Amino acid sequence: MIGAKVVALVAPLVAFGCYGSSTDAGTPIAIDPAVIYTQMCMRCHGPDGKGDPELKKTLPMRDFTDAAFRTRRSEEVEQVIMAGKNQMPPFGQALSMPKIQAMAGYVRRLGRK
Repeated sequence: MIGAKVVALVAPLVAFGCYGSSTDAGTPIAIDPAVIYTQMCMRCHGPDGKGDPELKKTLPMRDFTDAAFRTRRSEEVEQVIMAGKNQMPPFGQALSMPKIQAMAGYVRRLGRK
C-alpha cells in the first residue's frame, strides 16, 4: 500500500522533469555588458568610463580612458571586478565568471572611445 502512494507522489515529479538527472540549464540568455554596467557601475564610473566628477572629489575613481588602465590585462580587470579594490565592492558573488569577463572587455572598450 505504501509503495503505491510513493509511486503516485513521485510519478508526476519524474514526468514533469522535477526529479532526476536532467542537465538542461534552460534557454541561454545573452550577456549584455552595457546593461550590467548601467546597473552596477555607471553611478560611480560614469556613462563614459571617466568617473563621476562629484564622486572623484572624495573617492579614488578609476578612469577607464586613462592610458595606464588601458595597458592592463583583462585578467587583472576581471580580478578587480570579482574581488573589489579600495572603495569598489566585490562583484564575484553577484556576477558569474562569463559576466565578469564580458564586463572586463566592456570597460576596456570604454577606455578606447
